[in-house]
Amino acid sequence: MSFQPEFMTRFEEFKAERERVRTQEEWIAFRRKWFDTSKWPTKSPVQRAAESWQKTSAFELGGRRWGFTNWGYVLAPEARYEYFWTLHVIGDPLTFPHLRDQPERRPEDGWTQECHFCEIST
Repeated sequence: MSFQPEFMTRFEEFKAERERVRTQEEWIAFRRKWFDTSKWPTKSPVQRAAESWQKTSAFELGGRRWGFTNWGYVLAPEARYEYFWTLHVIGDPLTFPHLRDQPERRPEDGWTQECHFCEIST
């Protein structure tokens, strides 16, 4: 069974606070409050091995070649998605303000795309 972190059980409060984050200092406080990963259960070596065995081959989707990822925490897919969406859309621009100043990159330049909900990456 997947774990529901506190930010999912108190989602409306989490979402309202997330919408108010504007500075790097606010982001750091928000991340400390809502994303305390020390309280999240991790996958056992047996779970990781079982998932790795099921995720051995790449596949084609939308004209791209995708592979599977394997994240260490046991979070429900919806929680995993909200976590990574928040990091990408709120945290990254505040932590790395010039990250998006670069032009779009090609796959051969190291461009990647991930779906943390599906646990896939290209």
